[in-house]
Amino acid sequence: MTALIQAIGHRTIGTVEEVFADRISVLLDPDAPHATALNTGVPASFPRINGYVLIPNEGGGTACIISSVRIERLPFPKRRGMQQDFGLVDLPFPSRVMSLTPIGTLKTRPVGDVLAFQVRRGVDVFPSVGDPVHLPTADQLRAIVEGEDEATRRILVGHCPTAGRAPVYIDPDKLFGRHLAVLGNTGAGKSCSVAGLVRWSLDAAKEARGTQKSGCRPNARFIVLDPNGEYARAFEDLDVRLFRVGLEAGLGTDEKPLQVPAWLWNGAEWTAFAGAAPGVQRPVLLQALRRLRGMVDTPNSFESKVTTTLNAYRNIFHVAHSNREYLRFPGMKNVRIALESANKELDKLASEAEGQGHLHTQTLRSTASACESAASAGRSGGYDQAIGANYMEEVLARLDQSCSAFELPDGDEVDADIPKSFDPQNLPMYVEALAGLMPGRDMAQFVDTLNLRIRSLLAGDRLRSVIHPEDSTSITLESWLADYVGADQARNGAVAVLDLSLVPSEVIHIVVSVLARIIFEALQRYRRKNGEELPTTLVLEEAHTFVHRDLGGESAPPAGRECARVFERIAREGRKFGLGLVLASQRPSEVSPTVLSQCNTFLLHRLVNDRDQELVKRLVPDGLGPLLRELPSLPTRRAILLGWAAPAPILVEVLEIPEGRRPHSPDPAFWDVWTGKQQRDVDWAGIARTWQGADSPGPSE
Repeated sequence: MTALIQAIGHRTIGTVEEVFADRISVLLDPDAPHATALNTGVPASFPRINGYVLIPNEGGGTACIISSVRIERLPFPKRRGMQQDFGLVDLPFPSRVMSLTPIGTLKTRPVGDVLAFQVRRGVDVFPSVGDPVHLPTADQLRAIVEGEDEATRRILVGHCPTAGRAPVYIDPDKLFGRHLAVLGNTGAGKSCSVAGLVRWSLDAAKEARGTQKSGCRPNARFIVLDPNGEYARAFEDLDVRLFRVGLEAGLGTDEKPLQVPAWLWNGAEWTAFAGAAPGVQRPVLLQALRRLRGMVDTPNSFESKVTTTLNAYRNIFHVAHSNREYLRFPGMKNVRIALESANKELDKLASEAEGQGHLHTQTLRSTASACESAASAGRSGGYDQAIGANYMEEVLARLDQSCSAFELPDGDEVDADIPKSFDPQNLPMYVEALAGLMPGRDMAQFVDTLNLRIRSLLAGDRLRSVIHPEDSTSITLESWLADYVGADQARNGAVAVLDLSLVPSEVIHIVVSVLARIIFEALQRYRRKNGEELPTTLVLEEAHTFVHRDLGGESAPPAGRECARVFERIAREGRKFGLGLVLASQRPSEVSPTVLSQCNTFLLHRLVNDRDQELVKRLVPDGLGPLLRELPSLPTRRAILLGWAAPAPILVEVLEIPEGRRPHSPDPAFWDVWTGKQQRDVDWAGIARTWQGADSPGPSE
């Protein structure tokens, strides 16, 4: 490393006074620059917070970042060569002292006939007291900022104002592969940074792919969960797939209604959605879901009714037969009532089948007749009595025969979590019927409140358009994944924006939970089938709303707890399956510590709240907490990039996004509106009609 030491020896600005594992104290020379250094080849500000210096040693050079600059009163002035005449009495002399944080090791490597610089994470050799401290050259600054390997300098995100405006590049494998947290107060540029990272990544990928295969889109997948409706226009020029709540869909030709069909939900999400209690309601609800998912859903209305009816009663009577409920009260009364209901419904279906000339009309009639006979056996003289096992066995045999005739599968074998299509409007009927057959007195009363909640939640127009749209029978799992996760080679666009701004507040956590879980499980199954990952990035705006630190407790609402649990799992395991997580939040102190601790890279904008600052200082790697004292004073578009994707902590001035491509989150123009400079017409009547579902905006509105 002699060449390196010789190259920087003439730029000495001080000596090492103290060395700790996480910081180094340096006494500056009296003739060291006070504001601008001219001895590095180009004018450079020195000393400045978040600036860089080098301490040469046998391992190369220890790269350090300046964390503080102060003046100390020494008993005598520092002199060149440390020569001091102790026979003289000196007055206290103000000397400048810097605190440094070591961040890596600067080495040289041959590139042709010259030596190039390269920074590697970690400190090979700590400096010793008395070692000289030097200013880096422009080339050395670029090496510190740009990283270890030129091959990983793929995406330009900005420039470093403390390193001669050296370009700042990132490697997407490190940035998205190990999760990213973008944190900052409102107005600090956080949303623009998130949008920019997506845009700049796609632009760089498109440019690199174009050199290999002309005319191909980047095979990238970015899915943005947008709770405030900010990103609709940010990616308009990138063939964005925009999904909005049904009543507000149609504002643009490329928009689609946001649809998260109820059949995509697993048992835990249904339990949280309906608020099912663990004692009775949860087991009944899960059993009803298993029965419903066992149906074969077809577009034909008659086939759908036959499927629903036969599966429902076959499952109900199988449960009753296994428990022998028809032999004792009150089960025998409930079974009799169910038999009478089955007789009427099956007889009605048989008449409809006869009108259509269906081949299996007689099969339905014989099944209805068996139900009628069993019901009559359970009623004598106006009183309920035990129903003979032979009657129930005949009913089950006839039901199995009808199911075979209509080629229906056995619903008992279907898992409650498998995303198989069913009509959620039938769920209360299944819950009520199954509860009536469970052992115990008046068990059906325990599920009345459960059914009331399910029916009331399904009744809302906005919610129904999301979880039970009119064309839900035409939505397949394959088509849903292609729309929301992305088709092969991203033929339908690399960015999907899911506008959640009008999703009802009572179900927003469940909808987000379902979306995140389905995306995660889809990528799990992709890797299992193909043996390799499908890189996908999930962006969560307002992360403190969905992964709040309090949502992990037992006292948290079930829906919020389920949402936080899904994202905690993605944070822990997503990397293994190619799912990168980007969290954006203005209140990091409120975000789940489990999720934040799994983020390996941080892009930190202005943070004023002291609790947020303290949390971030504890989370950042490499003992760099003291470097973040600048957070409260960062201007807009400036941020500190540190962690796995940055070779060293970097103060970066983020590239500017054109006005028309920024997320829509401007500050309200109070003065311009007050003074009439900007016009604001008010049409509450139109808003009220749309809000109440009486009037939906057309494509041109």
